[in-house]
Formats: sequence, C-alpha cells, structure tokens
Amino acid sequence: MGWLTKSMSEGRSNALVEGGPIDRWLARFIPPELVEDHIRSRDRAFLLMRFTMVAAALTLLFAPYSIVYLTLPYAGRTSLLYGISLALTPVILHHTRSIRTAANWTLACGFAVLLFQSWVLGGVTSLSYPWLSCLPMAAMLLRGVRGGALWTLVSVLGVVGVGIGDMMGLLPNGPALSVTARSATMVTVASLTLALGSLAWLAESRAESLLQDLQKQKLVFQERSIRDWLTGLANRSLLTECLIQSWERARRHGPRGALFFIDLNDFKNVNDEHGHAAGDQVLREVALRLQDAVRSSDLVGRIGGDEFALIVEGIESQRDVASLAEKVAQTIEVPIELGGITVNVGASIGVAFFPDHECHFGDRITLPSIPVSAGITRGEVDHESVRRLLEKADAAMYAAKRKGLQYWIHEHLADETLRGTTARVSEPPPAA
Repeated sequence: MGWLTKSMSEGRSNALVEGGPIDRWLARFIPPELVEDHIRSRDRAFLLMRFTMVAAALTLLFAPYSIVYLTLPYAGRTSLLYGISLALTPVILHHTRSIRTAANWTLACGFAVLLFQSWVLGGVTSLSYPWLSCLPMAAMLLRGVRGGALWTLVSVLGVVGVGIGDMMGLLPNGPALSVTARSATMVTVASLTLALGSLAWLAESRAESLLQDLQKQKLVFQERSIRDWLTGLANRSLLTECLIQSWERARRHGPRGALFFIDLNDFKNVNDEHGHAAGDQVLREVALRLQDAVRSSDLVGRIGGDEFALIVEGIESQRDVASLAEKVAQTIEVPIELGGITVNVGASIGVAFFPDHECHFGDRITLPSIPVSAGITRGEVDHESVRRLLEKADAAMYAAKRKGLQYWIHEHLADETLRGTTARVSEPPPAA
C-alpha cells in the first residue's frame, strides 16, 4: 500500500530551506523537484542562487571601475557576457531541474571569464590569474566531492596553461619578467589551487559523511517509531495512520474494508511454562504466519502484548471475511516448534467493517476524549473514529472468546449489502 512507502519516505528531507526574505524570494527560481536525489541537493540549489546573486552584484559594482578607471581591454564585453550568463543560471536550473547542469554552467562561465582575462591582461601577472585558485572551493560547495575534484583539475590545467603560454611569449600585454619569476608564479598559484581544492574536498567529504550518518540514524529512529521492536510489524501508531487512509479510500471509492482484532489464546501458559524468551519466539512466529496468510497489500500489525491487527481492503461480503478469518485462525493453531518443545496457541478474532458512520464525528472535535486543539485529519476520519472502530473489533473478539469460537464479526443490520449472509452476527458489547 502507498501509505507505508509514504511513511518511510518522510525520513528524507525534501522541504525547501528558507531562512529569510532573500531565501523566500530565491525559492521562486528553484523547481519543487530536482533530478538529483541527494540529501544536499536543495541546499546546493539555494547556495547556487545566492552565489549567482552575489556574483551579479559584484560584476555590476566593479564593471565601471574596470572599464572607466583601469581602462582594461575587453572589460565591458566580458562583464556584459558574464552578467548574461549569470542571468541564465536560474533559467537553466528551472528548465533542466538539475543542480548539476546549472552549477556546471555557472562554474564554466566563471572559469572562461577568468581564463580570458588572464590571457589578455598579462598572464601570470594579471589580477584575474590568482582568482582561478578559488574556483575549486566554489565547485566543492556547488557540486560536491566528485564535481569539485573535477573542477579542481580543470582549474589547475587552466593555471598551468596560462603560465606556459606566458613563458612562451604567447600572451599580449605581459610585463617583462624573467622565466624564473613567471614559472615561480605559475607553480605558486597552481599549488594554491591544489591546496584550496584539497582543503575544500576534506571539508566537503567530512560534511557529507556526517550528513549520511545523521540521515541513517534518522531513518532508524523513524523505523523504530512505526515498527514493533520484537516482530518488525507495524505498531499501533502506524496502524492508526494506515487505517485512517484506508478508511478514506473506502469512503470515497469503495469497496469496504475490514479490521481484524486478533488475540492469542493460551499465550500466558507459554510464558509461565517455558519463559518469556519462548513467548517472544511464539510472537515472532505468529507474525510471520500472519504475513504469509494475507495479501501483500494488507497490513499486519501488533497492537501490544499478544494482540495483533489486520487491515484488509476490498471486502465484498462477510463471506470473504469469514473465509479469511478461518484461514488466519487455522494458520495460528498449527503447533509451533521451539527448540525441541512444541507449543500450541489458538486465536480469537473480532472483525469490524469500515467505513462505519457510527464512528464518524465529522468536524466535532470537542468530545471529552479529544483535545479542543486537535484537528480532523484525512477528511471526516480522525483518530477518535479509529479508536471507536478498534473498540468494536475488540468487543467482537471478546464475544468470540466468550463463546469459544474462532471469530466473531460485528455487523450493521441496516446495511443491505451484509444481510442474509452466513457470517455470525455479534451481540451488543458488554457494559463496562
């Protein structure tokens, strides 16, 4: 069923990271879903938007200084082209939904501008040349470890290429420096690029490792919060949420569903005669048998102690329920082998159908057992409705136990689809 996958997928953080007005504004340019399925993809998308905004602001601020005061050649055209490339970044991100593609575009444009300026403004002595060493840090933040390592290599090749071209006299406007000075500058900047890339790689790899460990721990805690620790079945909390969703589907689309409340007979004797370890083995074996007895689309859960529950959708008649109840009871009654000893347990099963209008409360949330601040979830069905349905299934189970029967089905006599069937009809639940 889809609700189980949904419950587990909530462990993954897909929410937008909005820390203030600027981030809320930048969120408009970030698609709801990204191609990359990574824990930090959305964080990197916001970082890319911040990087683009800051780079555009600095370009707009320093372009007049480079053009008018320094009178650098090609400064106006490179600033214009770089500004256009930055403006295209959110467009590319929104169209491709890929942070990898958009980040590569931004890094490639920045690298091309710095490389071009270094080439035409004096080679290793240009103001743009040392800035090539900063590219790996930006790449590590925007692309992660692998992408950052690739861009570190590209940056080193760019630094070395400009340096070799400068030493060979291929670059215009270069000052008169000795070959030793040019090579020393090239080696220094290349070493700085590698050092900054290595430091960024160490920091980013450590951060990703910590985040992955944190994510694993979060998934473990989420699993434990919805799973029974002994049997691995759904616990009462997950059963309640799943029953609400199954109830809503049956209410909207039909057909009806059934809730099975199962209590083991003579289980106390197993604990008293063979110990609680044997009792735990019996519970685990019963859990496996219940899962084998029902469809993969049905949910098996443990309410607590020796009580189990089944949520079965798509019930056409009580005959289907009676057949399944007999199958479940017979499955549980098969003797269980426990390390040389054989134990026998039976089952008393109570069944209640949903939707059950007697359990609906609509938008009334001020009942004594419901806090005033509580809200109705999943439409008309809430946790109080589920509690009432569990009470009906529990009462039917006790009726079966009291009469010495395998199962007892609670029936609404006013429901024409359930009249005239061969299933047993429950008597009114005993007074508290």
